[in-house]
Amino acid sequence: MTLILILFIASGLLDILICWFLWRFKKQLSFIAVILVSLISILVLINYGSWLWAYLLVILSGYRIFSYYRMSCSHIESKHLQRISQLSLLRLWLIQILDLLIGSILILRGNVYQDRFVVLSLLSLLMAVILLASTIRHIRVTARIKINTKVVDNQAPTLTIAIPARNETDSLNKCLISLLACDYPKLEILVLDDASTTKRTPEIIRSFAHDGVVFVAGQPAGTEWLAKNWAYQQLLNAANGDVILFCGADTRFTKESLRFLVSALDGRNKSVISILPKNERPNKLKQRIYQPLRYAWEICLPRRSFSRPPVLSTCWLAKRSYLIGLGGFGAVSHRVVCESYFAQRAAKEDQYSFFQYDGVVSDKQTSDQFETALRLRYPQLHRQPEFVALITLLEVVFMLGSIPLFFYYLLNGTYGLAVLNALSFILFGLTYFLVEDTAYRSQANKSVIVWPYIILLDIWLMHLSMWRYEFGTVLWKGRSVAPPVIGVKSS
Repeated sequence: MTLILILFIASGLLDILICWFLWRFKKQLSFIAVILVSLISILVLINYGSWLWAYLLVILSGYRIFSYYRMSCSHIESKHLQRISQLSLLRLWLIQILDLLIGSILILRGNVYQDRFVVLSLLSLLMAVILLASTIRHIRVTARIKINTKVVDNQAPTLTIAIPARNETDSLNKCLISLLACDYPKLEILVLDDASTTKRTPEIIRSFAHDGVVFVAGQPAGTEWLAKNWAYQQLLNAANGDVILFCGADTRFTKESLRFLVSALDGRNKSVISILPKNERPNKLKQRIYQPLRYAWEICLPRRSFSRPPVLSTCWLAKRSYLIGLGGFGAVSHRVVCESYFAQRAAKEDQYSFFQYDGVVSDKQTSDQFETALRLRYPQLHRQPEFVALITLLEVVFMLGSIPLFFYYLLNGTYGLAVLNALSFILFGLTYFLVEDTAYRSQANKSVIVWPYIILLDIWLMHLSMWRYEFGTVLWKGRSVAPPVIGVKSS
């Protein structure tokens, strides 16, 4: 125990030395030092028989080395990046100290393996219950609402449909046809051609000019803007409606959907609403993974505890005056999910609503869903490796861990704890089943079985997104979003 306590102090002092002093003079030495400290810690834990915590320490050491690497090799040059990297290293060091402390406590208690497995089984079940309860609550609260009174023609507020379009295909054509078939009386449709590199997009937009669709020529975005946010700002500047509906070209609308959405905004006295749409359900399993996984991040987490309401960019409405009052999209020029800012501000004033609605249908291609997942995941974790590490540990240890623990207890004849882990497995499967059912509005019984594959996919997406943001390229419709996102403060 004395050796471990000495290791605590030495590791902490050496890490602080690396972060604040050594880094300024010889970066190569800092890499060597952090590897040596991690190696010593791992060897000590293995020597004391705490293999599980040694494994965790190996993982954490990898993220620490990654943080050092991004400080020297990232394609972003900014003092802010240096500061957040140092803060990331400090947080990872604290997690490492906690890891060593827990390992040493279990060593002193004896029965290390039995104690830790019982604790993991109980925590796994607790996590399964929390996620399932949060998912059920969100699904119940966002259930397809009923509007008792719909806006009448002479009292309806003017509505602007704002669509950013770049290198679109026939999906834009289908979207505009569905909008023109709607029965809303005071409708303005704006489509911004966001510097498309092909002629197809402007041709589609201009082909609807006789139906009143307005072509907006997009201007180049400056370095202080993400391309999508700048497109939104240009559409906001051009809009004349009292209410603005933002949607993508892969969105479809039923005839009465616009009237229903505006009625929901006015009838519920809200300033911003976001829609959880119905999705077209592909036949192949690999094609229907990314969209439910994206929704899981919105409806499975207890977001009320973090004051971060769920939001989706597929289709959302806001009063134009409310957006302008909050500074428009200039207030979130670098934010990947810019609509979450307006949702969060509106939620504090009880001016926000998020609900399911079958009148809005999303028909996003699988490749686009994959790119969206990469673009969103790392910013959702505040662009910090330590949060990627924490979520990975939670998913591996407490979610996927229920599977080997079930077989461990089953083979050892401890049937009560085997049942406990089997229950965790079922509850996690039921949670994903509810998410997929919500996304496609249809039952998918295989979800209860395949959810471990979904978790592994989520872990892979988190790390791929992190790597591409830090060292590679993250695209939105062919343009990089990584430099402006990484180089500014998290919001």
